[in-house]
Amino acid sequence: MKTRQDLDAIFHPKTLAVVGAPQERPLGWPGIFGCIRDFGYAGRLYPINPRVTHVEGLKAYPDLVSVPEPIDLVIMSVPAAAVPAALLDCVASGNKNVHIFTAGFNETGEKQDLELHRQILEIARKGGLRVIGPNCMGVYNPKERLTTWVNPSKKDGPVAFVSQSGGHAQDFTGFASGLGIHFSKVVSYGNALTLDSTDFLEYLAGDPDTKIITMYLEGVKDGRKLLDVVRRINKTKPVIILKAGLTEAGTRAVASHTGSMAGGEHIWNAFFKMSGAVRAYSVEDMAHVALAFRHLNTTGGTRVAVIGHGGGIAVAAADACSNAGLTMPPFSAEMQRQLRSFIPSSGNMIRNPVDAIPIFVDTGNIRHMLDLASSQQNIDMFIVSLSLDWIFDVDGGAHITRIAEYLANHARDYLHGKPLVVTWRTYRDDPRVPELGMKIEKLLLNSGIPVYRGIEPATRVLARWARYHRFVRERHSTQASIPEELPCPASPQPAHSGL
Repeated sequence: MKTRQDLDAIFHPKTLAVVGAPQERPLGWPGIFGCIRDFGYAGRLYPINPRVTHVEGLKAYPDLVSVPEPIDLVIMSVPAAAVPAALLDCVASGNKNVHIFTAGFNETGEKQDLELHRQILEIARKGGLRVIGPNCMGVYNPKERLTTWVNPSKKDGPVAFVSQSGGHAQDFTGFASGLGIHFSKVVSYGNALTLDSTDFLEYLAGDPDTKIITMYLEGVKDGRKLLDVVRRINKTKPVIILKAGLTEAGTRAVASHTGSMAGGEHIWNAFFKMSGAVRAYSVEDMAHVALAFRHLNTTGGTRVAVIGHGGGIAVAAADACSNAGLTMPPFSAEMQRQLRSFIPSSGNMIRNPVDAIPIFVDTGNIRHMLDLASSQQNIDMFIVSLSLDWIFDVDGGAHITRIAEYLANHARDYLHGKPLVVTWRTYRDDPRVPELGMKIEKLLLNSGIPVYRGIEPATRVLARWARYHRFVRERHSTQASIPEELPCPASPQPAHSGL
């Protein structure tokens, strides 16, 4: 087991060396060394290149042995054939923490690359090296101004991301940042030579800056360990996992991407059921799920009230909630009587779901609606669904903005502590309307209210968020043991093993 001090040095390096730092930046992107420089890394940075004397104004060294101090993290950006010698240089210089950016090892399935992988694995094991990669983007830590890709957010936050894919590390952090989700630590670990997903999970379990853990996973070396680790972490920190490669075509792609064996879908279904991990189905979906965990506290159940207007929202909401596993209990007769005091019967449904445009005529009606509905004992959470097309023409969108400002600033006072998310939709061929939608979305997100573009994504997210909290409650009450016969995800195998 890797010590916390080891991984602390990787995520918080005071000294960093880039083996293969070029004298001139590559065409089309800054390169690894350039990304680190551009992001403002504040530690001591050493370019390693025997062919030049300086790189971007910094003195270059021919090898790691020549560097005048120990290096917390060595990043290798050299051709695959040069990696074994660079690893031997790490061993000779006593620098144990290594990120191999380079690809061209067991993921190709080709004989010479498999042999090269075997060589670097032997060097790493004998030398006691802690290796991230090969074939990965490595570490992103905004607090340390450390990244190896172009222009991620410099804001930090409570979400961590452990990704087997470097491309997904960039895409997910970029998409999530647009939703106001920012990161404590991100690691792309590729082929998992000596450091695997479970090593990073165990570290993040005790990381005070991390409250939510997200993952993109292709394969895993020790399925039992992953199950045990996720079950343990899930007691206090939700683990959201996007598991790739569950189809036949996906399994082949996984093998050629990181050299892993994906494992069968029935095995992973059992894993999610027993571990309590929250399942995501795409990069965007993972961000939407993380958004709920970021801003919502907890819930007592899966009973939801949907409050909207226009466009058949009642039927759409009923179908979406049923498909997601949420229930919509009808409001009590007394509550419906009170709602009729300010909502006419003609054309307005008030049983739950609510389809009533008079609610949105003024913010006082919204307050009254939320206050009454949240007092119902059989309601656990709320979705407010806004059809921008129905109100936009009143005053060119000013009233919709007033509604959003009210929801952002005052609605919580009338929710009795129950969670609220907002959805919006538009179908009009008028660019002003979606532009307004994005404006109010940003307003609500900045206030800590999750926002989704449509009722279906909102219900799917809330259902998984609520099931996670039910899982945690049941775990605390029963402390059930893991059945020994539970099938576990298979260990990764070389891509030539018949996959």
